[in-house]
Amino acid sequence: MFKFEDIKQVHLEITNNCQASCPMCNRNIDGGLENPLIKATEWSLKDFKRIMTPDLLNQINGYYYCGTFGDPILNNSLIDMCHYSTEVAPNVNLTIHTNGGARNVDWWKRLANVMPKDHRVVFALDGLDDTHHLYRIGTQFQTVIRNSRTFISEGGIAEWVFIKFKHNQHQVDQARAMSEELGFRYFTVKNSSRFIIDPRQRVVDRDGNFTHYVEPATDTPLVFIDKSAIKEYKTIVDSSIITCKAQNDKEIYIDAYKDFYPCCWMANTPYTYIRDNEAAHVRYEIRRQHDEMLARLGETNLLKRNLKDLIDSEEFQTMWYEYWNVNKLIICARSCGRSDKNNYSKCTDQEVR
Repeated sequence: MFKFEDIKQVHLEITNNCQASCPMCNRNIDGGLENPLIKATEWSLKDFKRIMTPDLLNQINGYYYCGTFGDPILNNSLIDMCHYSTEVAPNVNLTIHTNGGARNVDWWKRLANVMPKDHRVVFALDGLDDTHHLYRIGTQFQTVIRNSRTFISEGGIAEWVFIKFKHNQHQVDQARAMSEELGFRYFTVKNSSRFIIDPRQRVVDRDGNFTHYVEPATDTPLVFIDKSAIKEYKTIVDSSIITCKAQNDKEIYIDAYKDFYPCCWMANTPYTYIRDNEAAHVRYEIRRQHDEMLARLGETNLLKRNLKDLIDSEEFQTMWYEYWNVNKLIICARSCGRSDKNNYSKCTDQEVR
């Protein structure tokens, strides 16, 4: 694995708070019920300065706010963090991933004016006014458009990311045209890789009552883990060739609790709500592997242990050969593996918050 001095990219989750209830996000269960494993927390500006030191900020090519559960714009210190990093390292690339449904116009103006020259805010807009809310539950399309328009008008660089489903796939071209009209610099279409066992996602309200299904787009190959892949997972994992994206990108991940992980896929594990279904035994094995890995690393909280000491430690430098080649981690095979037995393993972009 790479040394501290080689780090080029940092992925931060500065809060696990989110006002949205996306049905395939582990922050909740089917969109309406809260995940009891997640306790709300966020970074302070002091935390940020302690971890993202001037030396680190001036060493890296860039960093981004995204995470696995929260939306960074709900952290009340985000603008101060951006201002601090821009003052310390004005040439660093800064990206914020958000559903864009929170804050007022004045806040978005202030954000645009503290961003470095090389920056981007990625807005999750999964459809248009009549479809966006079917997955981005708890957000309003017109509010996101207002906020993105404000940010762009103040000189901000914005990207529209459209996760394609069956209910919105017919709107891609119209959304692309709208993004150009509004001044978005980029427009990206993605397919979700979160469909597991059943190629449709059940959605419930806050009382647990069924409301609708979310289904994958029909005009692209289905990306989901089916029952045959679950049944043969050991064979698939053993035959996987793992090419670690974090290693290739020289990237690290730090979660809302200030805990270090090599990547966000690993950080998801301890807070994944395990359902009683065909995949449960695999989920439990992933968690067992995760706990073993952390025991070997020792302290990973960056308020208690220096980041350089952790990354440059002998254990961190040597353990990955075993986990990628001998006793392979399921999460590594799933996220960054290729297997002749089954092509379900693929490295996929993190869904936008």
